Amino acid sequence: MKIPCEYCGQMIAETAQTCPYCGAANTRVKRTAYGVPTTIEELQAYCQRHNLPLKDMRVFLGEDYRGAKAFGIYRDESTGNFVVYKNKADGTRAVRYEGNDEAYAVNELYMKINERVAEQKRHMGAKGAGGSRESKTPEGLAGVLLKGLIRSVILQAIIITLAAALILGGWFGRRPSSGYYDYQGSAYFYDNSDWYVWDDYIEAWSPTQADKELKKNADDYYQSGSWRESYGTEDFTESGWYSEREWADDDWDYEYDWDSGDSWDSGYDDWDSDW
Repeated sequence: MKIPCEYCGQMIAETAQTCPYCGAANTRVKRTAYGVPTTIEELQAYCQRHNLPLKDMRVFLGEDYRGAKAFGIYRDESTGNFVVYKNKADGTRAVRYEGNDEAYAVNELYMKINERVAEQKRHMGAKGAGGSRESKTPEGLAGVLLKGLIRSVILQAIIITLAAALILGGWFGRRPSSGYYDYQGSAYFYDNSDWYVWDDYIEAWSPTQADKELKKNADDYYQSGSWRESYGTEDFTESGWYSEREWADDDWDYEYDWDSGDSWDSGYDDWDSDW
């Protein structure tokens, strides 16, 4: 279902976090997406599942942390309200949300966490691409031998990985192609191990679980890797889920091994702002 944007008046999907026309926040967003945390406990499990170093990130879940430079959420026992906050560099607090809607409160911090993870990955990528080698680069004969050994180990690892992929592919079958599917009268999209279904009622993509038939015979229902207006859906690449997959494709979510020395205060966090 679509609702008017409170700022520009354009009709937007009620599940949209922001207006695609003017960029304003949708304060009446309907949070029905499968897999998005709706409680503090679910958000804690989500962060643990994604290997996020909350201590280094200065994120405090279920805790009224009073130190400087921190994001957090907790339930105020005296009022029953959920409080989402940011403690600034000088220790003063900006309250992002305070109310009885736990799902809304959790989603505010959930989006901030994802935003900061994406920024951290971009920062680390830029640092790796533009940083100097300093004195860590081995020199002399020992360095040359060490480099050769490292390359040999990497090459062997690549060969083993490819062989394992081929073996597993033969055992379990190949993965479905990324793109659009037409199954039992509904539009589906497959991307990087995840299935999404188009919900005509809310006019938005939502994560879903494919049944055995779709998983087993996906090729029979495949349409295309590119969006077409005739599908009667929104282009998946313009949905919020596509942005999340970009972060996942960058491998931060399940596999990334954050170094305890990684700095989460590298200049892009404006600790003097309200959020």
